Amino acid sequence: MRQAARRLAVLCSALFAVIAMTPVQAQAVEVRPVPVTASDKYALKSVGAGGLYVSVEVDTTGTGQAMLRARKAAATLDDLGSWEKFTLHTDDKGSSTTLRSEGNGNYVTTERGYTGTHQNLLRARGTTVGDWEKLRLEKQTDGTYALKAATNDGDKYVTAEVQDPGNDAGLLRARGDTVGSWQKFQLVHLGEENASDAGGRPAPASPAPAADFRVMSWNVCANHNSACDNHRVEGPSLGSQITDRMGTTAEAQQYRAVFLQEMCESHAKAIETRLEAKTGTGWDVRFAPIDFTVDNSSVKAARTCDNAGSAASGWKDRGSYGIGLAVPDSNVWYHSYNLPSPQNRTIDGRWVRMEQRTAICAVLPAQALQFCTAHFSAGLEEDDLDGTKRREQAAELQKIVRSYTMPGYRTVYGGDLNATPPDSESSDAPKDITASAYAADKECDEGLWSARPRDGRATKPILKADPDQNRYIKIDYLFGPSAGTVVSCDVPADPGRSDHYPIKARYRF
Repeated sequence: MRQAARRLAVLCSALFAVIAMTPVQAQAVEVRPVPVTASDKYALKSVGAGGLYVSVEVDTTGTGQAMLRARKAAATLDDLGSWEKFTLHTDDKGSSTTLRSEGNGNYVTTERGYTGTHQNLLRARGTTVGDWEKLRLEKQTDGTYALKAATNDGDKYVTAEVQDPGNDAGLLRARGDTVGSWQKFQLVHLGEENASDAGGRPAPASPAPAADFRVMSWNVCANHNSACDNHRVEGPSLGSQITDRMGTTAEAQQYRAVFLQEMCESHAKAIETRLEAKTGTGWDVRFAPIDFTVDNSSVKAARTCDNAGSAASGWKDRGSYGIGLAVPDSNVWYHSYNLPSPQNRTIDGRWVRMEQRTAICAVLPAQALQFCTAHFSAGLEEDDLDGTKRREQAAELQKIVRSYTMPGYRTVYGGDLNATPPDSESSDAPKDITASAYAADKECDEGLWSARPRDGRATKPILKADPDQNRYIKIDYLFGPSAGTVVSCDVPADPGRSDHYPIKARYRF
């Protein structure tokens, strides 16, 4: 379990600034409200600088503000602070990666416009990901990495200026043509910190209290799909769309979980705010990114969502793309899991990079309730055409909601499982992905038709804007214990600005 799992951080602060900085504005760095990102954290340890860690000098002023410098000596990883911590991101499926500083929330930028001894200096000042923020990793035979940036003079390796004097000592600049010790860095994984799961899931209430509550799952299609009207949506709008689908205030107050797929990191806080306004109670939105393995490396980077805004109005960063789980703020434990996923490979002579899928769980011990959601791989040639990985993902999800769970919890789980049910009349195959879930639990719509009990209403509608995806099929699910009662199950035939219908259930345990 511990090897398969990765921790999940709470997005509990205001997230992203809305003004993108142009190269000529590089004299000033915006210190943005820093999210506690859900991505794994890394430190950069310079080989040439004798093992010193790279710091982002947030408090430095002038042209060197937020510059990267190899200067931090640390006996243990506990000695590292936010200035030495980075998360890895990618907007091209892992062809390149971008570092985001935990110290100020900004992306590391190569200063192509600088001249002299600070030409191509690395600074954490980017508020969106562009060419100046991209680095290519090259793993060396000794396990270290060289970082290559595109500059005005061609691709250059990032160098720690070990022999520069005074205030320039240890600065990181993209200027090397070959790889020596000054161009080598260790990518030190800092573990999965700030987690709520130390010691495993807490014991549930005993005896488990009666519960009457609602759950909704919705793929909001708010990340990269330009055929969806939510393609570049910002958090407040998305939050309103979600709460509008929860019904009246009284109905919304009965919700204990909302499963969300294809959302962005920056949406989390706004969704949380809308949920609290709708229900009058506290909520938390947990987020886990979907990763890509970075080329020429053994590390993964969180894929960034397409920016909000436009070229004319200015681009706005929305952070990483992934899945979310909204639960009342009485939850005291939450965790995300790496699901088995297809690996990057060559298909028809093309190098195809594959999404690394994820799942999230959270528990409400006082109510003996657990909620888990996932987004499985798609049934595409460039993902999981024959269903091999989706079968493995389904098996792992069963472990998560059973083997990894303390006895006594009643679990509702589901999400976009990207597979048709066993009794579906659709020609989409395979149909056995969800068979284990149907065998163990009861799906919200199960039994709707006696001739096809393991089937349900379509959640993937026909959309004229996306003719290649016109499959009227069920691929979104809500499963709960067979001993419980599904009071109601609803699939409103209204995708809104998404390409999925939401699925909603009311349970009585």
